[in-house]
Amino acid sequence: MVPNLNKMKFSSITIFILILTLLSIGILIPILSMVIFGAILAYYVRYICNYIRPYVKYDSLAVFLGMVIIAIPILLLLYFTFSQFIIIAGSLFGSLQQAASANNLDTTQLNQAVQNLGLPPNITQSIVDAIESWITQSISAIASYTVAIISSIPGLAAQILILIFSVFYFARDGDKVVKYIKDLVPDKDKHFYQQVFESADDVLKSIIVGNVIPAAMLGILSGILYYFLGYPYVILLAILSGIAMFIPVIGPWIVYGVIGLFSILTGNTLQGVLVIVFGWIIETSTDFYIRPRISVQYSEIHPLIFLLGFIYGAVTLGVPGLFIGPMILGITYAAYKVYRKEKLEDEKGNKV
Repeated sequence: MVPNLNKMKFSSITIFILILTLLSIGILIPILSMVIFGAILAYYVRYICNYIRPYVKYDSLAVFLGMVIIAIPILLLLYFTFSQFIIIAGSLFGSLQQAASANNLDTTQLNQAVQNLGLPPNITQSIVDAIESWITQSISAIASYTVAIISSIPGLAAQILILIFSVFYFARDGDKVVKYIKDLVPDKDKHFYQQVFESADDVLKSIIVGNVIPAAMLGILSGILYYFLGYPYVILLAILSGIAMFIPVIGPWIVYGVIGLFSILTGNTLQGVLVIVFGWIIETSTDFYIRPRISVQYSEIHPLIFLLGFIYGAVTLGVPGLFIGPMILGITYAAYKVYRKEKLEDEKGNKV
């Protein structure tokens, strides 16, 4: 009777905890990606804290300083980039708005650029009309997008606040979280989870290397391309291209496409075509070759796992997905690999 009763109690407790866990996840779904993203960033903050702790008295202060060290270069980079971008975008937007303020757009340069292609007059006029319509719609879309961004600021601020607190508490209390999880794991399974945790450590190292280094390389290569093609603001465009690599789906094409089309529309057809073609080569090489190759230097996980994690993690979760996607797929792959290894060893031992 007692063993059966103990089993029933254990079963009911397990179901009760499982229900509470599912309900908690349901409540946290809107912010779950930011919490996980914060836990990932906390891993890197803790790495910096290990060098700071011998010189400060409190762990919280060490964590705070670690977060500041990571945040300062990012904030400075974003400040320089967006301050310059706003100036240039404002000037460009003003020019387009002034051109579109009249009922008819001034198409002198557009006609000249399209006529240089040697197309029939009716096709040339159709292309010019399509470009006029596109410019007008773009101005309207930019205005609508600006309003949408402004309206989403409160929600974005809340997400950032959650991210900051998640990073801080995971970085400060990470050891307690790991110990808590280990205490819940049965003794017979601890060896399995230990190997998975070690693989997760390698995955987290490869994620930062697989994001930051490829973005820096793409920015440098793009800057060289802009320089040889004679574009102004080479450094700013290079920074924008590197940052744009973190934008889901679109990536650096938001830079290549805009300046390429702008060059074509202003009569610099060859310049525009070259920046689009070579931009495609740089982006494809970085995203599909360099990024997976660098990532697997710190892990035995197949490059395809990281590639799928980077791309579809970003599609489903946005910018945090660039880190969460590879982490989940990488740890899943590692868990299956460890499980297969232990299973084969057990089968070999049973045969002996």
